[in-house]
Amino acid sequence: MEKVIIALLLVLCLSCNNIETDTKLLYDIQIDYLDTPINDNRILPNDSIVLCFVGNYQSDTAKTFINHKLYNVSVLTTDDVSGMASDIVLPHYKDIENIGIRINNGKLVYIEPEKKQYNILFDLIDDKVTVRFFRRLPAPM
Repeated sequence: MEKVIIALLLVLCLSCNNIETDTKLLYDIQIDYLDTPINDNRILPNDSIVLCFVGNYQSDTAKTFINHKLYNVSVLTTDDVSGMASDIVLPHYKDIENIGIRINNGKLVYIEPEKKQYNILFDLIDDKVTVRFFRRLPAPM
């Protein structure tokens, strides 16, 4: 019986050593409100905002909240050629008061854009999330 307990403890210790820390849980957040482009008063197509994910994603889960309610859950993997992971269309931009985004079980990125007629680029590189606003989303490089 002692040998079984020792074997189980050994297996448990070895498996604990193989657990990796998920760096996607420990990201800093930067929201670039100051670089918001000038609104040219054109209505966005289809009365919607596009939330575009770019950066380093490898089967990461993104939860998107609109006005504090869960709107979408996506699994993101970055395309090696375009650098894009996914995009989500958020309908009725005039009704959106705030947007929350959480990668895996990391910090909630909370956005309250004062001007609502912008698409949003959500860029995750290593341990930093940068949020930028665009009238037209930039083309992939």
